[in-house]
Amino acid sequence: MLALALSALLASTPLTPDAMEARARGYVTQEFERVGRRAPQADSALSQAARKLAREALDDSPSGAVELLALTEAVSDAGGLDPSPRSYVVRAGAREHAVETLLARKDLNQEPATHMGVGVAVDEDRAALVLLLAERKATLQRFPRTFDKAGAGQSLCGQLESPLRWTEIYVTQPDGRVERPPLTRESGPSFCTRLLFPSEGRYTVELIGRGARGPEVAGIFLVDVGSSKQGRENERVVEPTTVPEARVAVLARINALRRAHGVQELVLEDTLNGVAQAYSDRMATEGFFAHVAPDGSDLRGRLSAVGSVYRTAGENLGMASGPLAAHFGIEHSPGHRSNLLGTGFTHAGIGVTFQKVDGRDQALLTEVFSSAGATAATANPVDPREEAFQALASHRVSRGLPKLERNPVLDQIAQDHARRALELDEPRVQLPGSKVHDRVFAALETVKSASVDFYVAESPSLLPDSKSLGDRKNTLVGVGAVRGDSRTYGKGQYWMVIIYAATR
Repeated sequence: MLALALSALLASTPLTPDAMEARARGYVTQEFERVGRRAPQADSALSQAARKLAREALDDSPSGAVELLALTEAVSDAGGLDPSPRSYVVRAGAREHAVETLLARKDLNQEPATHMGVGVAVDEDRAALVLLLAERKATLQRFPRTFDKAGAGQSLCGQLESPLRWTEIYVTQPDGRVERPPLTRESGPSFCTRLLFPSEGRYTVELIGRGARGPEVAGIFLVDVGSSKQGRENERVVEPTTVPEARVAVLARINALRRAHGVQELVLEDTLNGVAQAYSDRMATEGFFAHVAPDGSDLRGRLSAVGSVYRTAGENLGMASGPLAAHFGIEHSPGHRSNLLGTGFTHAGIGVTFQKVDGRDQALLTEVFSSAGATAATANPVDPREEAFQALASHRVSRGLPKLERNPVLDQIAQDHARRALELDEPRVQLPGSKVHDRVFAALETVKSASVDFYVAESPSLLPDSKSLGDRKNTLVGVGAVRGDSRTYGKGQYWMVIIYAATR
């Protein structure tokens, strides 16, 4: 009888936050090991960030994912730098239900995660649980996140995780300007630089590493100088509240990033503004968020409907509590960032729809990019091979790499291969009767190594950000471009072959 009474008493004792976090961590470990994957390590910074987000989730955050700006702030304040960790937020009226909801998920082991953090906050019976899963791409020596006075400086040293190498560091100033401080030391994945904070305000420090997939955001954190941290806690961002203000603010952020990477600034264009605004309005009205509308229409169709002529176009979509928060998410997404830095783009259109969702502010942001203005008169024909070469040159300059020399022999080999591939409808480096590498070595005795990129795209300037493009050893390049129709890839696409060669 006593044992039964004791069991009932234990069962009625609510779970403590520590116990809930332990159960969640154990379940994540179990799920990874169940499919033969190494379980992510518990990380103190991610755990501290998760606890902060859980406290906020008790009051004003819905179940689902955390807005990227708030997530970055929480991880940064905890001393971390993991970019865009995957977040899971669970709120429940009973503590047990919060854990049970997470334990019911069977998709957690699909994330590319090396580290995790779990945080729980409770208010009587109510509970919020936050899980953060991150793929660690860089480690830093201890670096402060706050400085009391302007004019401070501090050495930043760290190491990229394999396979990333060749560090680049960008610092966004409080006024939106982006600077690229030089490295004081670089040895493979290890690096050092010195950061200066000349004025009060919030700075964003971003680490870029390069691997086989091209450049990746390896780390991001915020630094508050002077009284900016207190101001940030009271009001995170002074967000634009009208469409004209949002356009000015977002375009300023885009062009600051492009200047830092040595890319031509974009100009707002009225027709593109109209296309972007109409699409933001439509997503808000019809309740969807995607590049392809429910009726199947896409950006190409939306531009054609208003008579916009272009060589290439791109679109970014963002959704957050305000336009700048939405753009912050765009800027630190690899796919969206490629559009922001697209060398073939000259004009932009920005649309923002402000709305309330469950009583909370929400902004739907659409960014449209184009290679020309609104009319055919502005669309001057350009040699596609020259356009691709200029894009290559811009990419190399932005990385601090030596310029590639265009070689006529490699040009001819690339052109022949592009034409042959289109005829066969096979965008492959090796084709029957056309072995690119054999032709390169036979034609140029000085070449020590060669590599080939092949891509099919709407524009020659939409280059794949490949390992070859960022290889310092390459000195020569050949460009081939053929435009045609394909059963597999559609009409009017450019079939592009880029041959890189090293002579030493």
